[in-house]
Amino acid sequence: MPPSLQVYWQRFKQLKASEQRMLLFLGVFLGVLAVYALLWSPITSFQEDQFLERERQLELLTMMQQTENQARNSVVTANAGSFDPNLLAVVTRATTAQGISPNRLQPEGDSSVSLWFDQVVFSELMRLVHDVKQTQGIDVAQMVVDRTEVPGKVRARLVLTRLTN
Repeated sequence: MPPSLQVYWQRFKQLKASEQRMLLFLGVFLGVLAVYALLWSPITSFQEDQFLERERQLELLTMMQQTENQARNSVVTANAGSFDPNLLAVVTRATTAQGISPNRLQPEGDSSVSLWFDQVVFSELMRLVHDVKQTQGIDVAQMVVDRTEVPGKVRARLVLTRLTN
């Protein structure tokens, strides 16, 4: 035993038996109190906080699942209603954004545009059609696609029109 502790041990030995028991009881009580304050209380507090957070997240998930269809419908309605009035400009921007360029682009009145492609990757063409429908409210009125000698590329003619509500 280190010399500093020996001094305290000697003083403890000089106490009466009842005082030694009281001091031991106090030591055990303080030990239990320290375990509670340093370990048990933070663990249970953390557990309760996590349980409340889990409940909050479950409520949020439930609310999101209940309003999912409404949100999806409002996005489609908002996208269809927020289109650029100049259809030719919209189609030109969309083809440029997709990285494909038509060989010929011809307006057909105010509500239609014809596009001709000689060599275009089919998946990119389909992505263009999907994107203009989802973001600008433009649909395909006519579509003619022919296979070419190059695998994956097609020759196509599209007539795009504005969706009407």
